[in-house]
Amino acid sequence: MRLNILFFCVLVFGLNVQAQQEIRIDNLHPRTDINGDTIDLHDGRVIKFGDRFYWYGTSYRNTTGFVRTNHYRCYSSPDMMSWEKEGVLLEDQPSGIYYRPHVIYNERSGKYVLWYNWYPKLWEGKFGVAVSDSPSGPFAIVNQDVEVAHTNLGVGDFGLFVDDDQTAYIIYNTIQGHQNSVERLNDDYLTSSMKNGGFIAAGCEAGAIFKRDSLYYLLTDYTCCFCTQGSGARVYVSDNPMSGYERRNNINRYPGTPATELIDGIRAPNLYASLTKNDDNVFSPAQIDFPKSRRFERVDIYFFTGNRSGMCGDTLAQQVHAQIVTPEFDLLVKNGLEWEKMNTEVLVERTSVFNKISYRFETVNSSSVLLKPLSSFPYKSIFINEIKVFNEHEMISSSDKGTQAFINDMNPGNTLPIVPAQQTYVMPLKTTNGIQFIWMGDLWGSASDNIKGHDYQYWGAPLEFDAEGNILPMKWTDSWTAIIN
Repeated sequence: MRLNILFFCVLVFGLNVQAQQEIRIDNLHPRTDINGDTIDLHDGRVIKFGDRFYWYGTSYRNTTGFVRTNHYRCYSSPDMMSWEKEGVLLEDQPSGIYYRPHVIYNERSGKYVLWYNWYPKLWEGKFGVAVSDSPSGPFAIVNQDVEVAHTNLGVGDFGLFVDDDQTAYIIYNTIQGHQNSVERLNDDYLTSSMKNGGFIAAGCEAGAIFKRDSLYYLLTDYTCCFCTQGSGARVYVSDNPMSGYERRNNINRYPGTPATELIDGIRAPNLYASLTKNDDNVFSPAQIDFPKSRRFERVDIYFFTGNRSGMCGDTLAQQVHAQIVTPEFDLLVKNGLEWEKMNTEVLVERTSVFNKISYRFETVNSSSVLLKPLSSFPYKSIFINEIKVFNEHEMISSSDKGTQAFINDMNPGNTLPIVPAQQTYVMPLKTTNGIQFIWMGDLWGSASDNIKGHDYQYWGAPLEFDAEGNILPMKWTDSWTAIIN
């Protein structure tokens, strides 16, 4: 009897091991199918039905993308690595320009439902819907002009989301104003209930929704239109799938212009970053971001006293150079998503070409520090050679430890995306670490052969969250692995 129990345990354990599988996602090379051909799929989604992943997207081939030859395809895979072509999705496709195919499954009807955005003529946007008994299609068109609450404004990019209770929602933007909103679908998933939560943001596209720990996350950003620099990923959070969304942060935009010279460990006089004063008499601050929260209680700023205008040849001048004035700073640390001003003790050490300004304060634990120059500084620019952050006597601001420095104008719309991709979808992925969320985007213009259909896709490492449920900024990841089950 004991032997049988032992055999049963070994068998069950073996089955569990076999059910788990390591995947490796590579973002540096084109994704190919089992025949070695580059996969031409874009602006769709990857979703798991049963024991296979299905990748739906638009095939652009060697075109600009604004053509009537666009069509939808599907590939499937057991592991997101070995992809097999399933064929063309949509039967009897009317003449038009097609984008953004999304497929969801309706447990009530047992049907797979395809929603898509198409244009009989640019830019007269419509939503179409089609159904199939199989996730790989083909799908038969049910309605090629589905009415939604804002049909009168034209409809464009969209995403679909199915909640835990099997209620389905569409997030879409209008053509006029690119305003996005969330709307509940009817139980058949084929039509809209016309119940809409109201506009959330404007000038946006490529929205995606997912749910984590009873909170709904809506990600979108400014229009990109096949842009090579990519779009950001603004994060809105609510406890209601349709309304009440609060803007948190943007996880795919640098907090400013990178300024590695501030933390490169080289304190050479004429190697500095400039903090400049804008027309509102406000200086751009310097920001230091750590890869994770750190304890620190001292910040040293090395201010270069050179590069001051002179008065060469003016024999009546009272002094040849503009006076040396040491700038003052407000020092702030990030508490969650908010900046908190610190009470500091300031010490200034004056040397030949530097003023070292030391700020000391009670020990804090934070992932970011912001140095905002006061507008009382009389000149247009402040020249900073180095910023050093200390935990007791250990310097933690060296760039070789993953720390980053930026000149931050506090306007995320002026900054570049971290990942140069246009968002397509946020995919829930079941792993041995629980459900994780994969941000996906198209890297437009990335194909080395300049064929649009061969542009790469970026599938990011699982999103990371802090204790308050905020999504941490993304980092470009060449490749990553996970254990799926």
